[in-house]
Amino acid sequence: MKICLSEISRLYPIVKRRVANTLISWLQKLLLSEQYKKDVFKKRRTRRVLMCHLPEAFTGKELPKYHSNFTECYTIAKCFDRLGYSVDCVSRTKTDIDYSQYDIVFGINGNAFMGAFSTDQKVRPLKIFYSVGGETFFNYRETALRNKDFHDRHGLWLLSSNRYVPGDVRTYYEANLSDAVICLGDEYVFSHFVAEDKQNDKYRWLPAFFFPTIKPTVKKDFVQCRKEILWFGSSGMVHKGLDIAIDFAIKHPEYRLHICGGSRQESDFWNYYMPKIRANKNIYLHGFVDIESEKYAQILSQCGILLNPTISEGGAVSVLNVLGNGVLLPVYSEATGIALSDVGVCVPNVAYKDFEEALLALEAMPVDVFEQKALRAHLLVKDNYTIEKYEEHMFAYLKEIIEKNR
Repeated sequence: MKICLSEISRLYPIVKRRVANTLISWLQKLLLSEQYKKDVFKKRRTRRVLMCHLPEAFTGKELPKYHSNFTECYTIAKCFDRLGYSVDCVSRTKTDIDYSQYDIVFGINGNAFMGAFSTDQKVRPLKIFYSVGGETFFNYRETALRNKDFHDRHGLWLLSSNRYVPGDVRTYYEANLSDAVICLGDEYVFSHFVAEDKQNDKYRWLPAFFFPTIKPTVKKDFVQCRKEILWFGSSGMVHKGLDIAIDFAIKHPEYRLHICGGSRQESDFWNYYMPKIRANKNIYLHGFVDIESEKYAQILSQCGILLNPTISEGGAVSVLNVLGNGVLLPVYSEATGIALSDVGVCVPNVAYKDFEEALLALEAMPVDVFEQKALRAHLLVKDNYTIEKYEEHMFAYLKEIIEKNR
């Protein structure tokens, strides 16, 4: 067989990346997934709760801000501590757990929480499901429509850049079979859960929160920055509407698009879009941006519009972080999971033409009105989506659920 050196050199980076990703995943599973931290606050109480979440939140180190789940886990544990429980925390992938020693099992989707449903019914812990994503069937339906919208415009499928279920299909069973469910997000997110379950009274919803990391630039040139669009997100780039943002920037070169984040593992997406991005000088790829960095502050001060055409969230913390730390006018979908009232532009249908119309309609908005809306969006998030309010909402819900199920 004749070996083509050019072909080897082309494939080498791909193979290297895949091997590295596989090794990292294996090491993470080996080192983290089986963690089981007992009595995280060292209280040794009779009443005990098992949290199926992130044991890594209890290392004693400062909690990272690149994802809110660490802070969520630690804060929820504090709520149980205030309620008089000793808290154990186990990775959601853990199996072979003795649930009989717990009064409550609280968790996000995964093996650890699902295992509580098969325990001996004579010793039945109270099960509280914490949903951090949209309802399963709603997510499926919206994904199908989103894929079709992309295919209609481009003639191909980018299925690897969607999130078909927040976790996997077990999420549906965990929500419907639990004694209580707490949904991260707003009433729109909540409405899809109660639509699928007749036991509506067991569901509650609470808003997400943002990390105040920088001093926001309140005064800026809105004549200029209203042409600067920011997309800030992570994996599932069709799911989160990055294709809509890029297609708009390509079609309307008078706008400048700033892309922060995006999963590098979604190679099909980048293979399709990278040549288009390189051919258009008005699209800027910033990669992962630390929300405590000067670069983050600079991008927020430069942009005037936050674009978030997501199809399903449990309260988009990335949106809250941008609005809480910056003064931008949000153009977003209802599925963002944030009650922004009239401070931005909510687009009911997540399709390219609808977001294009919404963005272009802003050109007719007087600059002073645009600025006022952006400032009101900032103040709304800053005042209402705090970690303190998240904790108090969570504490009140847990107290109510426990008292109701005694």
